[in-house]
Amino acid sequence: MDVWVQLLRKKPLGTLGGAIVLVMLAAAALADWITPYGFSQTSLRERFIAVSPAHWLGTDQLGRDLLTRLVFGARISLYVGFGAVALGSVLATATGVLSAYFGGRLDLLLQRGVDAWMAFPPLLLLMTILSLLGPSVFNITTVLGVAFGIQNSRVIRGVALSIKEHTFVESARALGAGHVRTALGHILPNVLPTIIVVATTGLSTVILTEASLSFLGLGVPPPYPTWGGMLSLAGLDHMYQAPWLAIWPAVALSLAVFGFNMLGDALRDLLDPRLKGG
Repeated sequence: MDVWVQLLRKKPLGTLGGAIVLVMLAAAALADWITPYGFSQTSLRERFIAVSPAHWLGTDQLGRDLLTRLVFGARISLYVGFGAVALGSVLATATGVLSAYFGGRLDLLLQRGVDAWMAFPPLLLLMTILSLLGPSVFNITTVLGVAFGIQNSRVIRGVALSIKEHTFVESARALGAGHVRTALGHILPNVLPTIIVVATTGLSTVILTEASLSFLGLGVPPPYPTWGGMLSLAGLDHMYQAPWLAIWPAVALSLAVFGFNMLGDALRDLLDPRLKGG
């Protein structure tokens, strides 16, 4: 609770980012009730409407309401984002803490696996995996989660290594605490603030990556709307005739990335003891 009070008082940009995230969450959760149209509902008589009382952000080439599709696109982006980050955080924490705590051959084996993964261009590697598995919400969430976990395990490992050398960990071992109790009871709670910061800042990266894959045709398949898919299909094909088809998905994506980045940076400043005085 104290962290959120400090966020409101000391971090105006972080507060703004948190407000944007809350609005996105509310819109995604209440999409079925706040939109009068279905995300795939078409009306050829209402094609390419720029702005009207019935369609606040206009319509696309099939007469579908753009605001409705943006709101349902937020649901897909947040579902993939939170799912991938949750999976990736668990994987990064398990890999990083185990690697730091036990060291030796296990650390060497895990870190060489991380090196091998990071040697390939991330987007190219994700495109290759998804082209083999096929595009779906589950596949893209799982693949992005694994990628997020592997890439951020180094950060968790570095923090866990520094905590491992503290005297309270040595005291726990001297008093007879086992490996599980030491790792879960003494190292993991002190790594938790870093995990929260990494997860919060990583949400924007995951959402942007999902939009990039959707733009390339490897994201969530139609008829479900995604911001990247809206930019790729209607946005590119009708950019000059109906520029709002590209503008509004880009604005939504930019606001989402901005909101999560600002919130993550503010939480980092508040939770990282090395930055509290900055």
